[in-house]
Amino acid sequence: MRSSLLLLVFSVAFAGCSTITIDEETVFQPKPSVTPETFSVDDVDLSVRNIPVTDSASVNAWHLTQSDAETTVLFFGGNGFYLVQSQGYLRALTRPSVNAFLWDYRGYGRSDGTPSAAAVRNDALAVYDSLVAQPNVTPDQLLVWGHSLGSFLATHVATERTVGGVVLENPATNVDDWKGYLFPWYVRLFLGVEVDPALQQDDNLERVRTLDAPLLVVGGSEDQVTNPAMARRLHAEAGSESRRLVIVEGGGHNDLYDHSEVRAAYRALVEDVTVNAPVQSAR
Repeated sequence: MRSSLLLLVFSVAFAGCSTITIDEETVFQPKPSVTPETFSVDDVDLSVRNIPVTDSASVNAWHLTQSDAETTVLFFGGNGFYLVQSQGYLRALTRPSVNAFLWDYRGYGRSDGTPSAAAVRNDALAVYDSLVAQPNVTPDQLLVWGHSLGSFLATHVATERTVGGVVLENPATNVDDWKGYLFPWYVRLFLGVEVDPALQQDDNLERVRTLDAPLLVVGGSEDQVTNPAMARRLHAEAGSESRRLVIVEGGGHNDLYDHSEVRAAYRALVEDVTVNAPVQSAR
């Protein structure tokens, strides 16, 4: 993504423009999708749901359940994430034994509507509310996991609702810091970079400072999209007493979930949330 943006910058510069604008159409990448019949995840039941959200739209979600699971993870993908490309995450999230809930953002796959920062934030809360209304899903045993762009949604939900734990994978601190990393100083000497105000409302740094849920922050040392220094800062300034940082040596922006150190840290977080969650009365 970073190399593509820099190529765009230089193309704009050569065309004689002095400013490039990052707007919601730049960030979100919706496209249609297909059904999940070709997916198979061992020992996991997969159900498909359409969840009504706002303005008469609904989003498509997959709910994976296991008979012995006590904890659920709600996943928020990056801007290029689609359910039909999620088999790696499906396997990673459900090992150890955890129920998983994944969904396509509005306009993506089989979800209705047109994506925007505000609409997707509202959808994230609606998806959370729909999930905790399900039998055997309790807020104190619900993890939220956000990758890249999805990290902003994970922290948004974690600060607006009750969660048992948070995973931020390849996160950014805020849009301004992200912009500074994607567009180096020598580019900004010659070309202005403007960010749509609608995107600047998201600030992971501000949100994690108020977190009290257990937190796992994951970054890649060679990530060219989100600087691993941002992951380190989020970990350092988080309000959570229980927090862990994993920087995968040589890791990039994708597929860190499959690294042994990340798997071990995720398992430890699941065990922490499962063991320490308050006893719930039957519903």
